[in-house]
Amino acid sequence: MSAIAHWLEQAGISTVVIGLVKSHLEKIRPPRALWVPFELGRPLGPPSDPQMQREVLEQALRLVETTNKPTLVDFDSDDPRFIEDTQWQAPDIEEHQSILDECTALKPYYQRECVDKSRTTVGIAKVSINELATLVDDIYRKDEFIVIRSDISGRLMFRLAIDDLKAYYIESALAGPGNPSSLQIHNWLWKKTLLGSRMRELRHRFMKSDDAKIRDLGIKFIVPHLWRD
Repeated sequence: MSAIAHWLEQAGISTVVIGLVKSHLEKIRPPRALWVPFELGRPLGPPSDPQMQREVLEQALRLVETTNKPTLVDFDSDDPRFIEDTQWQAPDIEEHQSILDECTALKPYYQRECVDKSRTTVGIAKVSINELATLVDDIYRKDEFIVIRSDISGRLMFRLAIDDLKAYYIESALAGPGNPSSLQIHNWLWKKTLLGSRMRELRHRFMKSDDAKIRDLGIKFIVPHLWRD
């Protein structure tokens, strides 16, 4: 986007880039840029926080009046999702022997959050959570990528399964009391759940594979940097 901003400015169109990676903004130096301290994929801040999102947009739009180019400004508030809420309680689930059982235990929390928010981000794989959980359980036990949709390879379905399962767990975590930070939720997901534990183990297995595509899956796509070990 920073490179496109340069091109648009040459055509006489004023631009403002809202950027999440400050080093990129400093290197490419778009004409006007607002750096925001939010998670990747959330340039306007945390979801369900219209006031914060409005503040981001207003500060970005004020930069349009800037004639001193290039200009890089830091957003003047921190991400509230990194402020821990001591009142938050993680879902009360016992230890389980399968991801399927863990997902079943989380179901009431997930359903409650769906009712409260009237929406869900689960569904990219177009397969039920139970089927996705079973798929990952089978991959963990057999080290084989199982095809459950004829139009999608086993490796791609695994990636979609992980995306849907992460969304399912995160939305379940939001159903409890309090307003947990993103860091709290992800610490719970990656350190306290069977899904997180098995994903970390699978990552190490995949990285030792003779198949370059499977190694790449382990290196890049399973576990976020902060929770790798």
